[in-house]
Amino acid sequence: MSIDTKRLSIGKLLGSVNEVFRIPLYQRPYNWGKDQWNDLWEDLIRLEGDSDETHFLGFIITISQERQKGFGYFEVVDGQQRITTLLILLIAIRDIAEEMDKDRAAYINNYFLKSSTIDEVEAKLILGRKDNKTLKKLVDQRVNKEELKDEKVIQAYYFFKEKLQESKLQWQSIYTKLLGSLDLVLMVTDSYYDAFRLFETLNNRGLSLSSVDLIKNYLLSKFASNESLIEECIEIWDSIIDNIEEIESVRLDKVRFFRHYLFSIEGVVPVPKLYAKYQNLIDTSDNLLSLVEDIWQKSELYLKLYNAMIGIKEVDERLKTLVRIEATTSYPLLLKCLSENLNKVQLITILDAIEVFTIRRSICNISTRDIDRIYNHLALESFTKENPVSYIAGFLKKRSPTDNEFYLNFQSRDFSRAPQTKYILEKIENVLTNNTKEKMINGQTDVHIEHILPRDIGLKGVLGYESSWQKELGSRASEYLMFVNRIGNLTLLGSELNITASNSPFVKKKMKYNQSNIFLTKELCQEEKWTFEEIKIRSTYLAGIAKKIWSFNILVLG
Repeated sequence: MSIDTKRLSIGKLLGSVNEVFRIPLYQRPYNWGKDQWNDLWEDLIRLEGDSDETHFLGFIITISQERQKGFGYFEVVDGQQRITTLLILLIAIRDIAEEMDKDRAAYINNYFLKSSTIDEVEAKLILGRKDNKTLKKLVDQRVNKEELKDEKVIQAYYFFKEKLQESKLQWQSIYTKLLGSLDLVLMVTDSYYDAFRLFETLNNRGLSLSSVDLIKNYLLSKFASNESLIEECIEIWDSIIDNIEEIESVRLDKVRFFRHYLFSIEGVVPVPKLYAKYQNLIDTSDNLLSLVEDIWQKSELYLKLYNAMIGIKEVDERLKTLVRIEATTSYPLLLKCLSENLNKVQLITILDAIEVFTIRRSICNISTRDIDRIYNHLALESFTKENPVSYIAGFLKKRSPTDNEFYLNFQSRDFSRAPQTKYILEKIENVLTNNTKEKMINGQTDVHIEHILPRDIGLKGVLGYESSWQKELGSRASEYLMFVNRIGNLTLLGSELNITASNSPFVKKKMKYNQSNIFLTKELCQEEKWTFEEIKIRSTYLAGIAKKIWSFNILVLG
């Protein structure tokens, strides 16, 4: 990483006669507001006028570019908000000075707001897109406040002009402090890669960019010389982010989508290497606009996957299940499947295989470290096979626990993961009622997981009830934590019944269970008592049902 680093006063930073700072078109518009303007102003006026005290404002990261017409251009990767604000403050000082010291105003104009060679004059700072027209009007003193009142650049100008007019300090003092007592570190490199990596390292403030923003910046920098194309690309990119942000509300962040997109077309990428991988993808792409459009199309599919809105009822039902059982790691494969235009039966088979694979591994507590690689492999390899659906199901089956492993673990494991456990109980209930689905309990909050043996058999509940459970369990009562979260001790119960059942003795709980419409719960009324032995027997019974439900043997391979 080759970087030239200098700590400079604002006067030296802006005082070079032939250097120009340029904000690239892909950067976000100027967006500092009153809080940031006021912070800068307060930092400035707190400095002692006659001392050597300085105040450090931070870093500006730039990429040096080819000289043109005698000017040295520096593309600003980080620091555009600061350098823009400093220029705006200098413009306000110039305009205040105009009435009292025209020579000083002309000096500010010619040395700090503009750069020049023998034959050419260029703006000291060139902003991106529409902000530049506004800044140019300020520099040229052609501002119509009412016409441009909504522009942040204009708002900043009038903020500082008002502060200068109100200040007890003379404008000359503010001017001197600004140029001589505020420092920045200017970091110059000739590589986009080095500049953005440096940015990632240093930029940890509230307005910092994520790795996704860095990908955007690098991508759009490739369009920098074509304003019409960059506008089109920015519009597509904004649509991508809009799609992802709809998912972000449920904690699937932008980075996850961009990783899954890569998984569906390339290898597995750890988060720290995401930016470098996209750099390579961008550098090797034959058609960058097509790449952006493909990312957009996949973001549309990704949103449909999460919202279960493919448009096929049986498929959408299964997509909702994937969210409930935390199987969204399969999305790289599903992005590929949707791109291949599989029919309904094929999609259902793949989704069922993913569910069986996920539930079996979860119940047997198998590490998820290889999950990304499994779905990445399937996304890249399945559709090179004669029968992709059969290959996917077979591949997942080979990496799943056996029937016997699943059966034994189902009986003894701790079922404390509420969303997945509730789904498992609902699925078993549907099987017990011949899959009529008359009781639509999926995903509803008015049905809770009920612990038949309460989670708390201490002395905190209604007087007498807990001692009843301790008496029922006898000398083994202290072992209750080994059994309380087993599947045999769990059922489904409406919220009102669940609240009233609470920590009641089993005989009183049965009265509530008898009022339930849920078969899985109602059949508990046949039990005379509820001890560890009954929990073990029921766990074995439910494990037998589960082994049949989550079986690769029932998949219809197409």
